[in-house]
Amino acid sequence: MTEKPTSTSLSAYITGYSNVRKLNGASLIPVSCVQIEQGEPVIDFRPDGTIHLLQKSMGSLLYQGRKQSPPFTSTFLTFGFAPTTATLVLEQAGPMTVESDVLLVFPDNIAETYIRVPLVLRVLDVKVNGTRLDVGPNCRTVTPLASPEPNPAKYPGDHLVLLGKGQLLNGTDATGYVLTSGGPLTGEVTVPAFKGCGAGGENLDRLLTASISGPGNHIKQIQGQTCAVGVEVPTEGQCTKDRQPYVVPKPER
Repeated sequence: MTEKPTSTSLSAYITGYSNVRKLNGASLIPVSCVQIEQGEPVIDFRPDGTIHLLQKSMGSLLYQGRKQSPPFTSTFLTFGFAPTTATLVLEQAGPMTVESDVLLVFPDNIAETYIRVPLVLRVLDVKVNGTRLDVGPNCRTVTPLASPEPNPAKYPGDHLVLLGKGQLLNGTDATGYVLTSGGPLTGEVTVPAFKGCGAGGENLDRLLTASISGPGNHIKQIQGQTCAVGVEVPTEGQCTKDRQPYVVPKPER
């Protein structure tokens, strides 16, 4: 699972659902591995008197040595009547950033974490009414999936944005989302048009674009507790003996 881990490397499993608004259904995104290189935490004293703990980390999906999710299969009713099954992959097309901002207010610490990553949706195989539709080897979205970006000047370009909110009470476990303990991450995404779909001279770009592409697709992902993979002795309860994350999360709608 891990790719050249360091003393600050964390790994975690993540899984969840993504709605496909046009098809009035939800696609299960399978358990995927994410490796994160933690950045140096910084204390930020704001003019309003508040104190924030900031940390920017970098991450990547990992599946069999590639920066992508495992292949996953979804079934929908295309155009409301045709049962369609598609095998899909999310491919990472640029850096993944993980920005955490913890407001330090005794006894409650309020955390917000933004995860940004450009992901291209690739279609591997399609069946309509049980009949295979040959989409060829290069069927994918023209550009990465696009979420509303709260800071477009700092983060230009199309990418997925997921937000996790959490609370850390002194002396107790965290609630909601915190990077190290995991939790729910939510976002909304527009699926771009498709290109390169078809084989034997048949162009299926417009068919897939009409079926799937469009805005307003809600995403909810659940991240499990992280595992420190670059240390000499795995942390008990966080990592298995072969240094896999101990917690495998269950998807939630």
